[in-house]
Amino acid sequence: MKIGIDFGTTFSLPAALINNMAATLLPGGSYGMESVFYYDKSQGILIGKRAENRGEKKPSNVVRNVKMFISDTETANFELDGKTFGKKEIVGHIIREVVQIAREEIERKQLASQEIEGAVISVPAAFNIRELDFIRQAAESADLKILGFIREPVAAAISYFNAPSAEDKKTILVYDLGGGTCDVAIVRSDKNSKEWYTVLASDMRRIGGRDWDNILVELIKRKCRAENEDIVFGKRDEEKIRVEALSVKHTLSRLEKVESEVEIAEDIYDFEITRQEFEKNSAELLQATMKMVDKLKDQFGGKIDYIVCVGGSSNMPQVKAAFQKNYPDIELKLFEPEKAIAFGAAIYAEHFTEENYLSDICKFSYGARYVQNFSKYHDWNRLRIYNIIYKDEKLPASGESVSYNIEDDEKSTYIAIYESECKDSIYLPEDGKRIGEIRITGIEGSKKDDETLLTMTIDKSGLMQLKAVDKRTGKTAKAEIHLDGY
Repeated sequence: MKIGIDFGTTFSLPAALINNMAATLLPGGSYGMESVFYYDKSQGILIGKRAENRGEKKPSNVVRNVKMFISDTETANFELDGKTFGKKEIVGHIIREVVQIAREEIERKQLASQEIEGAVISVPAAFNIRELDFIRQAAESADLKILGFIREPVAAAISYFNAPSAEDKKTILVYDLGGGTCDVAIVRSDKNSKEWYTVLASDMRRIGGRDWDNILVELIKRKCRAENEDIVFGKRDEEKIRVEALSVKHTLSRLEKVESEVEIAEDIYDFEITRQEFEKNSAELLQATMKMVDKLKDQFGGKIDYIVCVGGSSNMPQVKAAFQKNYPDIELKLFEPEKAIAFGAAIYAEHFTEENYLSDICKFSYGARYVQNFSKYHDWNRLRIYNIIYKDEKLPASGESVSYNIEDDEKSTYIAIYESECKDSIYLPEDGKRIGEIRITGIEGSKKDDETLLTMTIDKSGLMQLKAVDKRTGKTAKAEIHLDGY
């Protein structure tokens, strides 16, 4: 059995096709598994709900939202009760627990195919190649075979188009407001073509439900200070407020106001929060996501049949109100907000082949850094980035680059690789971001001015594949990318 995993900032959940219908592989009634890691010397490592419960009592020993720390170069490790854990180790533990939950549910349901062959993992729309490789390594450390990655709003689109009532040959805009990111994609379906689903555009902002949670946390603190301006919030107090903020947010999705309270230093602080108050304080967050939608829709320029909202935070009434105000002529649908991404990943894992597949586009451009006209100017300062693969090219996307030996018998070549949104063929290094270097080795007896042809491919999962050939001898060299650290 192949499974899909929605590795979320707040919750993670596995899914699979059972009797050709997408279903979560979770114990009955579960919303999902909390993407939470906990450690102390007495309990050891805890994951999920147990980690969440324990973390409320000992907030210094818990790690939440680790997915959002993947690209944070300033946070390499977490110190928990005297023990150091790397980010990759924590992600690996969370993924391992998700897979274990899936195995237990497969066994409980006595499904015919009980062995998990591998998984497709969903990722935010604009996760870069380093973030993808990070998750791949973390999953493999958890003994999970990665079948591929799929972008979260694209997975949701596949899930939507496979719903019993879905229409074919439609173009939808998926708005996915999750715990850590807001992802948008425009996807078209056509089951009569080889490319069943075509991604026409996509984008992402690192804004999510946790940012709305933080708004409520600060709002609750202000109300407490209004009663006691000298109040001091310790870590346990911060945790109590965070838990209460989550409760308030969920209640405000149903009611216009909430009467609540928190206990700080044995004092009870009562307060009221209205939906109007919450929405006013979080208006800038919502507006930032709407600007992304506007930009993507304008770039696309075509007809959109439906707007489909997924992700747990899409349940907030302000999301629906914003779309109805901005796009009154486009039908809005809230579709399986908590499950759509996992369902789509499971469908993609089980059904897609070379004959029937998803047509996606490259999110970034990738280029190599060379010295411009070195043979003429011999100036090492004339560094430029030469794009090999361009943003928005159809995946898999390939391109070639040629490097020249400066001396005889060069046994290795090192080429700095840059990632950017630049579509120019040549640009300055400061306009992109270095992600690592390609090392080409294994060419014996090379001569000065020999040419090495590098072929770079970004595969359907967004990962990089490489091939290098000595043009004089025709021999294949070893080419590997070594990504910069996180």
